Amino acid sequence: MLRKSLLILLFLSLALTAQGQEFAKVGSMGAQFLKIDMDARAAAMAGAGTGMYNDAGAAFGNPAGLVHVERSSFVASYAPWFADINLYGGSLAHNFGPLGVFGAHFIYLDSGVMDVTTVEDQQGTSGETFSTSDFAVGLSYARKLTDKFSIGGNVRWIHEDLWVSSSSVFGVDVGLMYDTGFRSLRLGMNVRNFGSKFDLPDTYQDYDNGTPLPEQSDYLKYDLPIEFAFGVAMEAYQTFSQRLSLAVDGVHPSDNLERIHVGGEYAYMEAAFLRLGYMFRHDTGGLSAGAGVAVPMAGYGLGIDYAFSNFSILDNVHRFSLRFKF
Repeated sequence: MLRKSLLILLFLSLALTAQGQEFAKVGSMGAQFLKIDMDARAAAMAGAGTGMYNDAGAAFGNPAGLVHVERSSFVASYAPWFADINLYGGSLAHNFGPLGVFGAHFIYLDSGVMDVTTVEDQQGTSGETFSTSDFAVGLSYARKLTDKFSIGGNVRWIHEDLWVSSSSVFGVDVGLMYDTGFRSLRLGMNVRNFGSKFDLPDTYQDYDNGTPLPEQSDYLKYDLPIEFAFGVAMEAYQTFSQRLSLAVDGVHPSDNLERIHVGGEYAYMEAAFLRLGYMFRHDTGGLSAGAGVAVPMAGYGLGIDYAFSNFSILDNVHRFSLRFKF
């Protein structure tokens, strides 16, 4: 079964690589909010978390990591994004023993209020406003196939409301995690956002050099932003009180060039955490950093994480996550 699963993932990765573009197809696909790191822990390490997830936050990255949920885990995240956009996420997972780990999650993006502009009124239409939103809600499942090999997946309903029209599709994520048995070296692989095309049902007015065309135009169908990620992670240093974990991810998006994400996490007594990461070959992303605290409470656990990400010519982004194990 392990051999078959690895062959399936290899086939999927080769299929995505076969799409290899000679240029970055930026702006050609929808539901871009699905590509944003929701988990502040992973975001602080520049998204290098494919082999690192170990709680309900795995649903946002590599669902195979849900197998590390011992009982129940809840993660809630918030990110004030660029241009007054707000992004919210939540994930809940429970371990049912030999049946595996089941979970549910959601992601919600709100654009905020914007002024309506038209070809005739390019500075605004006398106070008329609008907003857009994206929403995804899904179910997760993960289980161990052997003591070293785990598999997980998400099934999501994804909806885009673009004010004048809206459309919904289903998407699927598949993830794997493998403990090599060599020291603490772990491998993680993930294919995200397989699904059908968005199909907006309405029409719109198109223009030719400022002149309205005589007939309404149909919206073109557009795809989900498929991503394939392969990551390695291990503890570079570990004692009773201290741990230093390092992670490297290679990410192949279907609408951009391949990227490398590198990150690290230092933990003291598994109660205080410092994190650092960097994205290579990202259009605007680069350095990330963050910190976190975890407080055990008589069999329960509460944690708060913060992440800072620099996007050069764009605004800096701050992300927050709340974790609760019970």
